[in-house]
Amino acid sequence: MKTSLFIFTSLLIIATQSCKDKTPICPLDHGEWEYIAHLSDEFNGDSIDRYKWYDFNPGWKGRKPGFFSPKNVRLEDGELILTSKTETLDGLPEGYQTFTTAAVQSKTRMLYGYYEIRCKPMKSRCSSAFWFYAVDGNLWTEIDVFEICGKHPQKDYDKKYFATTHVLRSPETGDTLKSDHVEWHSKTPLANHYLISGLEWREDSIIWHLNGEVVRRRENTQWHQPLSVNFDSEVMANWFGMPDPKDPEGEFKIDYLRVWRDKNYQTRYNY
Repeated sequence: MKTSLFIFTSLLIIATQSCKDKTPICPLDHGEWEYIAHLSDEFNGDSIDRYKWYDFNPGWKGRKPGFFSPKNVRLEDGELILTSKTETLDGLPEGYQTFTTAAVQSKTRMLYGYYEIRCKPMKSRCSSAFWFYAVDGNLWTEIDVFEICGKHPQKDYDKKYFATTHVLRSPETGDTLKSDHVEWHSKTPLANHYLISGLEWREDSIIWHLNGEVVRRRENTQWHQPLSVNFDSEVMANWFGMPDPKDPEGEFKIDYLRVWRDKNYQTRYNY
């Protein structure tokens, strides 16, 4: 009996590991998608993969008064976890106090493809966000897959999924900000459960997916710049309002980032 149990347990472990090792299949039912392992991450290690990620934002210290602290970034139980806290660290630049938040940015810029994460937003007035951006001289563009306020004392922000595009600078517009966004409304608070959020970024269109549903679609008129992938939490004082210092804390959990690209673009954009 003990021998049979040992064999059964061993086979179960092998089968489970085999499932984990399988190449993820793109869930989209159109296109010819190829999984890009070196841009993806299952976050299964003991610490962040520093070949792939910064545990801060190299070009920005955070939205004041919240400071992006690398101490608020960790891997645990197969997830990337970003934390918000009430604290003022020693030696912070002027204007940063009361709160620390977190940011993670990819070291490789990415272009067209399908990008999917499984995540649980933090139940906090601090934001949870998955977004892309880059600044190259007179070109600065951004795609926000989502920004979520997981907790709010009055408004129904905790049910709103903000999907946004920005052109902050371009040769055509100069420094004139061009933005538009769609608010998709959930029936339940978004921080109550895990979400599967995807961005289908094509040369001619940008499509936002949430839990298998298309929640926004727009023509791609200006987002042809390779961009970094970003996860972060910010203090959105002028939007979501200031967090209560007695209750700001939360954890934004990301189970994985999976990246696919359509083979039709492979020869033109080989990253």
